[in-house]
Amino acid sequence: MKKTISISTLLIICTLCLSLKTYSQFPEDVLRLSTPGFGVGARSIGLGMAYTGVANDFSAAYYNPAGLAQLRMNEVSVGLQNVSFGNTGSFFTNDQSLTNSGTNLNSLGLVYAVPTKKGSFVLAIGYNRQSDFTTGLSFAGFNPNSSIVQSFAPDGGLTPNPSGNLAYELYLANADSIGPNTYRWDSKITDNVTQSGKVLESGGLNHVSFSGAVETAKDLYLGLTVNILSGSYNYQRNYYEDDLRNIYTTSPFDLRSLSLLETVESDLSGFNANLGFLYKFGENSRVGISVKTPSWITVSEVYSQSGSSDFDNNDHFEYVVADRVHNEYDVTTPFVFSAGLSYGIRNVMLTADLDYTDWTQMEFRNANSTLLSYNTQIKEEFQPTADIHIGAEFEPIAGSLQLRGGFAYLRSPYQNDPANFDKKYITAGAGFLVADAIAIDLAFAHGYWKNFRVNYDATSRVDEDITTNNLIGTVSYRF
Repeated sequence: MKKTISISTLLIICTLCLSLKTYSQFPEDVLRLSTPGFGVGARSIGLGMAYTGVANDFSAAYYNPAGLAQLRMNEVSVGLQNVSFGNTGSFFTNDQSLTNSGTNLNSLGLVYAVPTKKGSFVLAIGYNRQSDFTTGLSFAGFNPNSSIVQSFAPDGGLTPNPSGNLAYELYLANADSIGPNTYRWDSKITDNVTQSGKVLESGGLNHVSFSGAVETAKDLYLGLTVNILSGSYNYQRNYYEDDLRNIYTTSPFDLRSLSLLETVESDLSGFNANLGFLYKFGENSRVGISVKTPSWITVSEVYSQSGSSDFDNNDHFEYVVADRVHNEYDVTTPFVFSAGLSYGIRNVMLTADLDYTDWTQMEFRNANSTLLSYNTQIKEEFQPTADIHIGAEFEPIAGSLQLRGGFAYLRSPYQNDPANFDKKYITAGAGFLVADAIAIDLAFAHGYWKNFRVNYDATSRVDEDITTNNLIGTVSYRF
Protein backbone atom coordinates (compact mmCIF):
# COMPACT_ATOMS: atom_id res chain seq x y z
CA MET A 1 0.00 0.00 0.00
CA LYS A 2 1.39 3.37 -0.90
CA LYS A 3 1.92 6.41 1.29
CA THR A 4 1.21 4.48 4.47
CA ILE A 5 4.18 6.01 6.31
CA SER A 6 5.28 9.62 6.45
CA ILE A 7 8.65 10.91 7.59
CA SER A 8 7.25 11.99 10.91
CA THR A 9 5.34 8.72 11.34
CA LEU A 10 8.45 6.70 10.77
CA LEU A 11 10.22 8.77 13.40
CA ILE A 12 7.46 7.74 15.81
CA ILE A 13 7.42 4.09 14.88
CA CYS A 14 11.17 3.78 15.20
CA THR A 15 11.03 4.76 18.87
CA LEU A 16 9.29 1.45 19.48
CA CYS A 17 12.04 -0.89 18.35
CA LEU A 18 14.95 0.90 16.71
CA SER A 19 17.48 3.59 17.40
CA LEU A 20 16.04 6.85 16.10
CA LYS A 21 19.41 7.95 14.80
CA THR A 22 19.24 6.29 11.42
CA TYR A 23 15.67 5.55 10.41
CA SER A 24 13.86 8.75 9.47
CA GLN A 25 13.91 8.03 5.72
CA PHE A 26 11.59 6.03 3.51
CA PRO A 27 10.89 5.62 -0.24
CA GLU A 28 9.05 8.92 -0.66
CA ASP A 29 12.28 10.74 0.26
CA VAL A 30 13.83 9.35 -2.92
CA LEU A 31 10.68 10.15 -4.90
CA ARG A 32 10.81 13.80 -3.82
CA LEU A 33 14.35 14.14 -5.12
CA SER A 34 13.61 12.14 -8.28
CA THR A 35 10.52 14.03 -9.40
CA PRO A 36 11.38 16.63 -12.06
CA GLY A 37 10.51 20.16 -11.16
CA PHE A 38 7.90 22.34 -12.73
CA GLY A 39 10.25 23.60 -15.41
CA VAL A 40 12.61 26.38 -16.42
CA GLY A 41 11.77 29.43 -18.53
CA ALA A 42 8.40 31.10 -19.04
CA ARG A 43 8.15 30.22 -22.73
CA SER A 44 8.55 26.48 -22.15
CA ILE A 45 6.09 26.50 -19.27
CA GLY A 46 3.52 28.37 -21.36
CA LEU A 47 3.83 25.50 -23.85
CA GLY A 48 3.02 22.87 -21.22
CA MET A 49 6.73 22.08 -20.74
CA ALA A 50 6.72 20.52 -24.23
CA TYR A 51 10.14 21.90 -25.12
CA THR A 52 12.44 19.01 -26.06
CA GLY A 53 11.64 19.63 -29.73
CA VAL A 54 11.87 23.44 -29.48
CA ALA A 55 14.82 24.27 -27.20
CA ASN A 56 15.97 27.53 -28.80
CA ASP A 57 16.84 29.67 -25.77
CA PHE A 58 18.81 29.29 -22.52
CA SER A 59 16.25 26.86 -21.06
CA ALA A 60 17.45 24.34 -23.66
CA ALA A 61 20.25 23.60 -21.17
CA TYR A 62 17.55 22.06 -18.97
CA TYR A 63 15.28 20.42 -21.57
CA ASN A 64 17.55 19.52 -24.49
CA PRO A 65 21.07 21.00 -24.59
CA ALA A 66 21.42 20.24 -28.30
CA GLY A 67 19.00 23.09 -28.99
CA LEU A 68 21.54 25.65 -27.75
CA ALA A 69 23.41 25.25 -31.04
CA GLN A 70 20.46 26.91 -32.81
CA LEU A 71 21.38 30.24 -31.22
CA ARG A 72 23.43 32.51 -33.44
CA MET A 73 23.56 35.37 -30.91
CA ASN A 74 24.68 35.65 -27.32
CA GLU A 75 21.99 35.67 -24.67
CA VAL A 76 21.57 36.74 -21.06
CA SER A 77 18.35 35.72 -19.30
CA VAL A 78 16.81 35.83 -15.84
CA GLY A 79 13.56 34.38 -14.56
CA LEU A 80 11.51 34.63 -11.37
CA GLN A 81 8.71 32.38 -10.18
CA ASN A 82 6.00 32.45 -7.54
CA VAL A 83 4.68 29.08 -6.37
CA SER A 84 1.37 28.82 -4.52
CA PHE A 85 0.42 25.40 -3.13
CA GLY A 86 -3.14 24.86 -1.94
CA ASN A 87 -4.34 21.76 -0.11
CA THR A 88 -7.79 20.91 1.23
CA GLY A 89 -7.49 18.05 3.70
CA SER A 90 -10.57 15.92 4.37
CA PHE A 91 -10.45 14.12 7.73
CA PHE A 92 -13.53 12.20 8.94
CA THR A 93 -15.80 14.39 6.75
CA ASN A 94 -14.25 17.60 8.08
CA ASP A 95 -12.39 19.79 5.54
CA GLN A 96 -9.58 22.23 6.25
CA SER A 97 -7.58 24.23 3.71
CA LEU A 98 -4.03 25.50 3.85
CA THR A 99 -1.93 27.51 1.41
CA ASN A 100 1.85 27.66 1.34
CA SER A 101 3.74 29.84 -1.11
CA GLY A 102 7.22 30.96 -2.07
CA THR A 103 9.01 33.21 -4.53
CA ASN A 104 12.44 32.38 -5.89
CA LEU A 105 14.83 32.63 -8.81
CA ASN A 106 13.73 30.29 -11.58
CA SER A 107 16.75 30.70 -13.88
CA LEU A 108 19.78 32.84 -14.59
CA GLY A 109 21.84 32.12 -17.69
CA LEU A 110 24.50 33.25 -20.10
CA VAL A 111 24.78 31.82 -23.61
CA TYR A 112 27.84 32.49 -25.76
CA ALA A 113 27.79 31.70 -29.46
CA VAL A 114 31.42 31.00 -30.36
CA PRO A 115 32.30 32.52 -33.77
CA THR A 116 32.69 29.77 -36.37
CA LYS A 117 33.19 29.68 -40.11
CA LYS A 118 30.77 26.82 -40.53
CA GLY A 119 27.94 25.43 -38.41
CA SER A 120 27.75 26.57 -34.81
CA PHE A 121 29.36 26.00 -31.44
CA VAL A 122 27.58 27.38 -28.35
CA LEU A 123 28.51 27.40 -24.67
CA ALA A 124 26.23 28.22 -21.74
CA ILE A 125 26.47 28.55 -17.99
CA GLY A 126 23.68 29.23 -15.60
CA TYR A 127 21.41 28.47 -12.68
CA ASN A 128 18.10 26.59 -12.78
CA ARG A 129 15.53 25.79 -10.10
CA GLN A 130 14.89 22.11 -10.78
CA SER A 131 12.37 21.38 -8.02
CA ASP A 132 10.39 23.30 -5.43
CA PHE A 133 9.33 21.46 -2.28
CA THR A 134 6.75 24.01 -1.09
CA THR A 135 3.72 22.09 0.23
CA GLY A 136 1.41 22.10 3.24
CA LEU A 137 -1.46 20.31 4.94
CA SER A 138 -3.92 21.15 7.72
CA PHE A 139 -6.50 18.78 9.20
CA ALA A 140 -8.81 18.37 12.19
CA GLY A 141 -11.58 15.96 13.12
CA PHE A 142 -12.95 13.48 15.64
CA ASN A 143 -11.45 10.00 15.20
CA PRO A 144 -13.65 7.28 16.73
CA ASN A 145 -11.34 4.47 15.62
CA SER A 146 -7.85 4.98 17.01
CA SER A 147 -5.26 7.06 18.87
CA ILE A 148 -1.62 7.64 18.02
CA VAL A 149 -0.79 6.46 21.55
CA GLN A 150 -1.35 2.89 20.38
CA SER A 151 1.33 3.24 17.71
CA PHE A 152 3.82 3.88 20.52
CA ALA A 153 2.48 1.47 23.13
CA PRO A 154 -0.19 -0.98 21.91
CA ASP A 155 -2.34 -1.99 24.88
CA GLY A 156 -1.43 -5.54 25.89
CA GLY A 157 1.63 -5.62 23.66
CA LEU A 158 5.12 -6.52 24.83
CA THR A 159 8.30 -4.49 24.99
CA PRO A 160 11.76 -5.36 26.32
CA ASN A 161 12.29 -1.92 27.83
CA PRO A 162 9.80 0.96 28.10
CA SER A 163 12.44 3.64 28.74
CA GLY A 164 12.69 6.14 25.93
CA ASN A 165 9.25 5.33 24.57
CA LEU A 166 7.39 8.60 24.01
CA ALA A 167 4.03 7.32 25.33
CA TYR A 168 5.71 5.94 28.44
CA GLU A 169 7.76 9.07 29.12
CA LEU A 170 4.65 11.26 28.73
CA TYR A 171 2.66 9.04 31.15
CA LEU A 172 0.27 7.96 28.44
CA ALA A 173 1.09 4.29 29.03
CA ASN A 174 2.29 2.09 31.86
CA ALA A 175 4.54 -0.95 31.49
CA ASP A 176 4.15 -3.91 33.83
CA SER A 177 7.06 -6.30 34.27
CA ILE A 178 6.12 -9.91 33.49
CA GLY A 179 9.62 -11.39 33.29
CA PRO A 180 13.29 -10.63 32.70
CA ASN A 181 13.50 -7.74 30.22
CA THR A 182 9.85 -8.21 29.30
CA TYR A 183 7.07 -5.72 29.95
CA ARG A 184 3.40 -5.62 29.00
CA TRP A 185 1.89 -2.30 27.91
CA ASP A 186 -1.04 -0.93 29.84
CA SER A 187 -2.47 1.87 27.68
CA LYS A 188 -6.19 2.65 27.74
CA ILE A 189 -6.11 5.65 25.39
CA THR A 190 -7.26 3.78 22.31
CA ASP A 191 -9.77 5.85 20.31
CA ASN A 192 -12.42 8.60 20.42
CA VAL A 193 -10.05 11.56 20.35
CA THR A 194 -10.02 14.78 18.36
CA GLN A 195 -6.96 14.81 16.11
CA SER A 196 -5.54 17.83 14.35
CA GLY A 197 -2.30 19.01 12.86
CA LYS A 198 -0.38 21.03 10.37
CA VAL A 199 2.44 20.03 8.01
CA LEU A 200 4.68 22.54 6.24
CA GLU A 201 7.39 21.65 3.71
CA SER A 202 9.77 24.01 1.96
CA GLY A 203 13.07 24.12 0.09
CA GLY A 204 14.13 23.13 -3.38
CA LEU A 205 16.75 21.52 -5.59
CA ASN A 206 18.89 23.78 -7.77
CA HIS A 207 21.26 23.33 -10.72
CA VAL A 208 24.42 25.16 -11.61
CA SER A 209 24.74 24.04 -15.22
CA PHE A 210 27.57 23.96 -17.74
CA SER A 211 26.48 23.29 -21.32
CA GLY A 212 27.92 22.93 -24.78
CA ALA A 213 26.28 22.28 -28.14
CA VAL A 214 27.51 21.90 -31.68
CA GLU A 215 26.00 21.66 -35.15
CA THR A 216 27.64 18.48 -36.45
CA ALA A 217 25.94 18.66 -39.86
CA LYS A 218 23.46 21.00 -41.46
CA ASP A 219 20.48 21.32 -39.08
CA LEU A 220 21.73 18.44 -36.91
CA TYR A 221 22.69 19.39 -33.34
CA LEU A 222 24.23 17.58 -30.37
CA GLY A 223 24.60 18.93 -26.84
CA LEU A 224 25.59 18.12 -23.28
CA THR A 225 24.79 19.71 -19.92
CA VAL A 226 26.53 18.85 -16.66
CA ASN A 227 24.69 19.98 -13.54
CA ILE A 228 26.06 20.55 -10.05
CA LEU A 229 23.15 20.11 -7.64
CA SER A 230 22.52 21.86 -4.35
CA GLY A 231 19.49 22.62 -2.24
CA SER A 232 17.60 22.06 0.95
CA TYR A 233 14.48 20.38 2.30
CA ASN A 234 12.63 21.39 5.46
CA TYR A 235 9.76 19.54 7.09
CA GLN A 236 7.74 20.44 10.18
CA ARG A 237 4.72 18.66 11.61
CA ASN A 238 2.67 19.76 14.61
CA TYR A 239 0.27 17.00 15.66
CA TYR A 240 -2.34 17.13 18.44
CA GLU A 241 -4.78 14.80 20.17
CA ASP A 242 -7.41 16.24 22.53
CA ASP A 243 -10.08 14.62 24.67
CA LEU A 244 -12.66 17.29 23.86
CA ARG A 245 -15.57 14.97 24.65
CA ASN A 246 -14.17 14.20 28.10
CA ILE A 247 -14.11 10.45 27.54
CA TYR A 248 -10.89 9.79 29.45
CA THR A 249 -11.53 10.84 33.05
CA THR A 250 -10.06 7.99 35.07
CA SER A 251 -6.53 8.45 36.43
CA PRO A 252 -3.83 7.79 35.32
CA PHE A 253 -5.24 8.03 31.78
CA ASP A 254 -7.24 11.22 32.27
CA LEU A 255 -5.79 12.74 29.10
CA ARG A 256 -6.61 16.32 28.25
CA SER A 257 -4.22 16.85 25.33
CA LEU A 258 -1.15 15.45 23.60
CA SER A 259 1.12 17.38 21.24
CA LEU A 260 3.99 16.23 19.05
CA LEU A 261 6.54 18.26 17.11
CA GLU A 262 8.74 16.73 14.42
CA THR A 263 11.22 18.53 12.19
CA VAL A 264 13.60 17.51 9.41
CA GLU A 265 16.26 19.81 7.93
CA SER A 266 18.24 18.46 4.99
CA ASP A 267 21.11 19.82 2.92
CA LEU A 268 21.33 18.38 -0.59
CA SER A 269 24.29 18.10 -2.94
CA GLY A 270 25.09 16.05 -6.03
CA PHE A 271 25.37 16.03 -9.81
CA ASN A 272 23.80 14.75 -13.03
CA ALA A 273 24.01 15.25 -16.79
CA ASN A 274 21.73 15.69 -19.79
CA LEU A 275 22.59 14.60 -23.33
CA GLY A 276 20.59 15.96 -26.25
CA PHE A 277 19.97 15.49 -29.97
CA LEU A 278 17.95 17.80 -32.22
CA TYR A 279 17.23 17.86 -35.94
CA LYS A 280 15.63 20.85 -37.62
CA PHE A 281 13.51 20.33 -40.72
CA GLY A 282 11.37 22.70 -42.70
CA GLU A 283 11.01 26.36 -41.79
CA ASN A 284 10.11 25.97 -38.12
CA SER A 285 9.94 22.28 -37.25
CA ARG A 286 12.22 20.12 -35.15
CA VAL A 287 12.52 16.71 -33.56
CA GLY A 288 14.54 16.26 -30.38
CA ILE A 289 15.67 13.57 -27.96
CA SER A 290 17.23 14.01 -24.55
CA VAL A 291 18.56 11.57 -21.97
CA LYS A 292 18.81 12.78 -18.39
CA THR A 293 21.18 10.63 -16.37
CA PRO A 294 20.40 9.66 -12.79
CA SER A 295 21.11 12.28 -10.16
CA TRP A 296 23.53 11.14 -7.51
CA ILE A 297 22.56 13.11 -4.39
CA THR A 298 23.96 13.18 -0.88
CA VAL A 299 21.46 14.04 1.86
CA SER A 300 22.82 15.48 5.10
CA GLU A 301 19.91 15.48 7.51
CA VAL A 302 19.17 16.81 10.98
CA TYR A 303 15.92 15.88 12.70
CA SER A 304 14.18 16.34 16.02
CA GLN A 305 11.14 14.93 17.76
CA SER A 306 9.52 15.97 21.02
CA GLY A 307 6.18 15.77 22.75
CA SER A 308 4.15 17.00 25.69
CA SER A 309 1.04 15.81 27.53
CA ASP A 310 -1.55 17.46 29.78
CA PHE A 311 -4.02 15.76 32.10
CA ASP A 312 -7.25 16.72 33.86
CA ASN A 313 -5.44 16.96 37.20
CA ASN A 314 -3.23 19.69 35.64
CA ASP A 315 -0.16 17.46 35.37
CA HIS A 316 2.11 18.43 32.48
CA PHE A 317 4.96 16.36 31.05
CA GLU A 318 7.50 16.94 28.27
CA TYR A 319 9.95 14.59 26.59
CA VAL A 320 12.54 15.02 23.83
CA VAL A 321 13.04 11.86 21.78
CA ALA A 322 15.65 13.30 19.43
CA ASP A 323 17.33 16.69 19.48
CA ARG A 324 18.99 17.61 16.18
CA VAL A 325 20.21 14.10 15.42
CA HIS A 326 22.40 14.00 12.30
CA ASN A 327 22.28 11.38 9.57
CA GLU A 328 23.76 11.16 6.07
CA TYR A 329 22.95 8.92 3.12
CA ASP A 330 22.89 8.92 -0.69
CA VAL A 331 20.04 8.50 -3.15
CA THR A 332 20.07 7.73 -6.86
CA THR A 333 17.24 8.90 -9.12
CA PRO A 334 16.11 7.21 -12.38
CA PHE A 335 17.04 7.94 -15.98
CA VAL A 336 14.55 10.17 -17.82
CA PHE A 337 14.16 9.68 -21.59
CA SER A 338 12.40 12.45 -23.50
CA ALA A 339 11.34 12.79 -27.12
CA GLY A 340 9.81 15.93 -28.58
CA LEU A 341 8.43 17.22 -31.84
CA SER A 342 7.54 20.76 -32.89
CA TYR A 343 5.84 21.59 -36.17
CA GLY A 344 5.41 25.07 -37.61
CA ILE A 345 2.53 26.07 -39.88
CA ARG A 346 2.74 29.73 -40.91
CA ASN A 347 2.31 31.67 -37.68
CA VAL A 348 1.39 28.66 -35.53
CA MET A 349 3.70 26.15 -33.84
CA LEU A 350 2.47 22.88 -32.34
CA THR A 351 4.68 20.94 -29.97
CA ALA A 352 4.52 17.68 -28.01
CA ASP A 353 6.81 15.77 -25.62
CA LEU A 354 6.82 12.26 -24.20
CA ASP A 355 8.89 11.56 -21.06
CA TYR A 356 9.61 8.00 -19.89
CA THR A 357 10.79 7.27 -16.34
CA ASP A 358 11.21 3.92 -14.62
CA TRP A 359 10.62 4.84 -10.99
CA THR A 360 11.68 1.38 -9.78
CA GLN A 361 15.28 2.50 -10.45
CA MET A 362 15.23 4.86 -7.47
CA GLU A 363 17.39 3.66 -4.59
CA PHE A 364 19.11 4.48 -1.34
CA ARG A 365 22.89 4.05 -1.28
CA ASN A 366 25.72 4.25 1.25
CA ALA A 367 23.30 3.75 4.12
CA ASN A 368 22.62 1.28 6.92
CA SER A 369 21.03 -2.10 6.19
CA THR A 370 17.57 -1.06 7.38
CA LEU A 371 17.52 1.93 5.07
CA LEU A 372 18.82 -0.15 2.16
CA SER A 373 15.98 -2.60 2.71
CA TYR A 374 13.58 0.06 1.42
CA ASN A 375 15.05 -0.49 -2.04
CA THR A 376 13.01 -3.68 -2.19
CA GLN A 377 9.89 -1.75 -1.25
CA ILE A 378 10.61 0.70 -4.08
CA LYS A 379 10.68 -2.19 -6.58
CA GLU A 380 7.33 -3.43 -5.27
CA GLU A 381 5.43 -0.13 -4.99
CA PHE A 382 6.55 1.94 -7.99
CA GLN A 383 6.18 1.60 -11.76
CA PRO A 384 7.43 3.09 -15.05
CA THR A 385 5.44 6.03 -16.38
CA ALA A 386 5.09 7.90 -19.66
CA ASP A 387 4.20 11.59 -19.25
CA ILE A 388 2.63 13.70 -22.00
CA HIS A 389 3.17 17.41 -22.68
CA ILE A 390 1.47 19.33 -25.49
CA GLY A 391 1.54 23.00 -26.43
CA ALA A 392 0.73 25.55 -29.09
CA GLU A 393 2.12 28.97 -29.93
CA PHE A 394 0.33 31.55 -32.06
CA GLU A 395 2.07 34.68 -33.37
CA PRO A 396 -0.62 37.25 -34.21
CA ILE A 397 1.92 40.02 -34.70
CA ALA A 398 5.01 38.72 -36.49
CA GLY A 399 8.17 39.35 -34.50
CA SER A 400 6.37 41.18 -31.68
CA LEU A 401 3.74 39.07 -29.90
CA GLN A 402 3.31 35.36 -29.18
CA LEU A 403 0.41 33.67 -27.37
CA ARG A 404 0.81 30.21 -25.86
CA GLY A 405 -1.15 27.44 -24.24
CA GLY A 406 -0.39 23.91 -23.10
CA PHE A 407 -1.31 20.87 -21.08
CA ALA A 408 0.76 18.30 -19.16
CA TYR A 409 -0.36 14.93 -17.83
CA LEU A 410 2.03 13.30 -15.35
CA ARG A 411 1.11 9.83 -14.20
CA SER A 412 1.50 8.79 -10.58
CA PRO A 413 4.64 6.69 -10.10
CA TYR A 414 2.80 4.43 -7.62
CA GLN A 415 1.27 1.21 -8.85
CA ASN A 416 -2.53 0.98 -8.87
CA ASP A 417 -3.15 4.66 -8.16
CA PRO A 418 -6.46 5.95 -9.60
CA ALA A 419 -6.36 8.48 -12.41
CA ASN A 420 -7.24 11.39 -10.12
CA PHE A 421 -3.86 10.91 -8.41
CA ASP A 422 -2.13 11.79 -11.68
CA LYS A 423 -0.89 15.38 -11.90
CA LYS A 424 -2.52 17.61 -14.50
CA TYR A 425 -1.31 21.08 -15.51
CA ILE A 426 -3.06 23.67 -17.67
CA THR A 427 -0.71 26.42 -18.85
CA ALA A 428 -0.91 29.75 -20.66
CA GLY A 429 1.62 32.39 -21.60
CA ALA A 430 2.62 35.31 -23.76
CA GLY A 431 5.85 36.63 -25.22
CA PHE A 432 6.83 40.14 -26.27
CA LEU A 433 9.83 41.25 -28.30
CA VAL A 434 11.14 44.74 -27.61
CA ALA A 435 13.56 46.49 -29.99
CA ASP A 436 14.44 43.17 -31.64
CA ALA A 437 16.72 42.33 -28.71
CA ILE A 438 14.77 41.99 -25.46
CA ALA A 439 12.26 39.18 -25.04
CA ILE A 440 9.78 39.28 -22.18
CA ASP A 441 7.94 36.01 -21.51
CA LEU A 442 5.19 35.39 -18.96
CA ALA A 443 3.52 32.11 -18.05
CA PHE A 444 0.87 30.84 -15.67
CA ALA A 445 0.27 27.20 -14.81
CA HIS A 446 -2.54 25.67 -12.80
CA GLY A 447 -2.04 22.14 -11.50
CA TYR A 448 -4.47 19.80 -9.76
CA TRP A 449 -4.51 16.24 -8.39
CA LYS A 450 -5.47 14.18 -5.34
CA ASN A 451 -3.34 12.42 -2.76
CA PHE A 452 -3.49 11.25 0.83
CA ARG A 453 -1.34 11.10 3.93
CA VAL A 454 -1.64 9.07 7.10
CA ASN A 455 -0.80 10.34 10.55
CA TYR A 456 0.40 6.96 11.88
CA ASP A 457 -1.65 4.23 10.15
CA ALA A 458 -4.64 3.84 7.84
CA THR A 459 -7.12 4.49 10.70
CA SER A 460 -6.04 8.15 10.68
CA ARG A 461 -5.94 9.09 7.00
CA VAL A 462 -6.22 12.58 5.50
CA ASP A 463 -7.44 12.78 1.90
CA GLU A 464 -5.89 15.68 0.00
CA ASP A 465 -7.30 17.79 -2.82
CA ILE A 466 -4.26 19.67 -4.17
CA THR A 467 -3.98 22.66 -6.47
CA THR A 468 -0.94 24.67 -7.48
CA ASN A 469 -0.66 28.04 -9.19
CA ASN A 470 2.69 29.04 -10.63
CA LEU A 471 3.48 32.42 -12.14
CA ILE A 472 6.79 32.75 -13.99
CA GLY A 473 8.42 35.63 -15.82
CA THR A 474 11.60 35.52 -17.92
CA VAL A 475 13.51 38.40 -19.49
CA SER A 476 16.15 37.66 -22.14
CA TYR A 477 18.57 39.95 -23.94
CA ARG A 478 20.29 38.84 -27.13
CA PHE A 479 23.29 40.64 -28.56
